[in-house]
Amino acid sequence: MRYGLFLLDEGPKSAVLPDRKQHRQRTTPTTPTTTWRKYARRSLGTPFPASTPVTARAVDDQGDRYRELVQKAQVRLSGVAKDKTQHTRVSACQAYAHPIQRELEETRLFLSKLSVDKPAPLIKSDVDENVADTLAKVEQMRHDFENQREQKKKADEAEKAEAVKKVEDAKQAEETKKAEATKKAAEEVKQAEEAEKAKQAEEAKQAIEQSKPIETPTTSEQAVLLAKRYRDMYSELMNDLAPKIRADPQKRAHCFKQRGLVTRGVGQLKDSWEFIGRTADSIKSILSASASADVQDWMLNLVAKSLVKQAEREVSVAPHAAYPLAATAVLVMQAYPKLSDMLMIRLVKKCPFVVPQYMAKQPGQNTDDFIKAAGYRRNDDGDIESEGIYAERMTGMLALFAAIVQMPDIGGQPNPFPVHHGWTWLARIINMPPRAISPLLVQTFLSVAGPTMLGVYGRQMDKLISVLATTWIASVAGSSPLAVAGKSNLTTFINEYRSSGSIRECKGRVIKTR
Repeated sequence: MRYGLFLLDEGPKSAVLPDRKQHRQRTTPTTPTTTWRKYARRSLGTPFPASTPVTARAVDDQGDRYRELVQKAQVRLSGVAKDKTQHTRVSACQAYAHPIQRELEETRLFLSKLSVDKPAPLIKSDVDENVADTLAKVEQMRHDFENQREQKKKADEAEKAEAVKKVEDAKQAEETKKAEATKKAAEEVKQAEEAEKAKQAEEAKQAIEQSKPIETPTTSEQAVLLAKRYRDMYSELMNDLAPKIRADPQKRAHCFKQRGLVTRGVGQLKDSWEFIGRTADSIKSILSASASADVQDWMLNLVAKSLVKQAEREVSVAPHAAYPLAATAVLVMQAYPKLSDMLMIRLVKKCPFVVPQYMAKQPGQNTDDFIKAAGYRRNDDGDIESEGIYAERMTGMLALFAAIVQMPDIGGQPNPFPVHHGWTWLARIINMPPRAISPLLVQTFLSVAGPTMLGVYGRQMDKLISVLATTWIASVAGSSPLAVAGKSNLTTFINEYRSSGSIRECKGRVIKTR
């Protein structure tokens, strides 16, 4: 238990120090003149109890008591003599050093009694010489062995380096050989391509040079007149109608916007009557929204252009794609008959064989004008396209023409461009001197429109096919790949008809309901 401070009240000083034992017991004095007060434990936050303050006199009394104790201790130590202390220190040092000195003397005495004898000189004998010789030989053998091992190591490293060098040289030679072979093959391919390109250009040039004005039959003359009529209509369209549309910002903006819708609809056609009908209705809505007759005529021209361009791009590699395009064209022509003329204008411009007409270079006509009139194109290098590519594009557009003429009545309305146009075309081309491309054109037409024409014309169609087989194919001159392949394929096609009695239908002729 903790207690407060013991404060000593003022009282008389004590002249005598208390006894040591009595002082250790710390008994409370009972002198009547001295009173002690004990204060209880103080809690935190409570003030100190009132007490008598400690005075300077009380502190001085306590210091006098300590000074008396120090004086008493000095009196007790003063009895020890200084010389006695020094004597005691010296005695202790001598007692410590005496055993050491004695041991040192004993050690010196022991060493003085010892005697060391010198070794006798060695006598060299024959055995020692033999040993020395043997050791020298062993050393020489070791030296020779080290030299041989070092030489062998160098030889092995040189051999290994030579082997690595040979492998690297062989590898480099093989790579060089491969590179040369690759370069040579690339050069051969390049030369072959250039040769093929030159051959195609020569064939195109020969085809152009061999073009002659059409002579004889009357039907061919009528075809030429028909082609001239459509070309004049195209010139009128470009020279009269186009400037009017370009001059009016509203008409130009309207046509530009509607052209994108037409192109998108034609490009997304599918082999389905439902889809075809929806596309045709969309085109008719665009045509009906025309603000004037000029805008409507120009939009009909754009619709025809989209149909022909799609045929040129897609039908040339997939003939069955001609039927959805033809069905859409017939549905629109039923509402807008003027589209038939627009289609023929665009077809004659790109493919004169739909008339049919074999283009001939006229006196004074330059090559570029003739190429453009015949439907040829130039590639990126400025060269005329090959006969094969030219024939593919021509057959694609002719397939669209054939698909239109063979199309039956739709929705109870007749086809505005009926099948007799196909009979006229076939009769005209048979009565014209054939070219290298002619067999391919006839086979394309028969494969697309042949079944319908056979059903309509019957025996007359059979006689016409017989003429093709007996005389017309044999009259095709030329040994070009196009002519040879065309005659072979047409002969096979006709032989299949003769053996089966029917013309093989082209895939996609029957359009799906949905």
